[in-house]
Amino acid sequence: MEQILNKLSEIELTAQRIMEDCERQKQTLSEEAEKKCKDYDEQMEAQTATRIRQIRQQLEQEKDAQLAALRADTEATFSSLDAHYEQNHSLLSHELFQKILSM
Repeated sequence: MEQILNKLSEIELTAQRIMEDCERQKQTLSEEAEKKCKDYDEQMEAQTATRIRQIRQQLEQEKDAQLAALRADTEATFSSLDAHYEQNHSLLSHELFQKILSM
């Protein structure tokens, strides 16, 4: 009978060691999974930040191009108005004078 109890005690001890080993492996796997998740999150953040920078640069370039085009259009309009005034300032002055007199 004592031999059976000893054998059962050995089996229980072996089972306990197996359970402890399983718990350690479970902990190790959990830590590895957490590290992989953290690394993945960091990688995604870096990629997202890079993409945001690229989009901002692209938008900045588009804005600058549109502003340059608007400036050029504005300069062309002012030049056209100046040229029109230089060519027709006498006529424009005369028309303005006539409108003032007719009031």
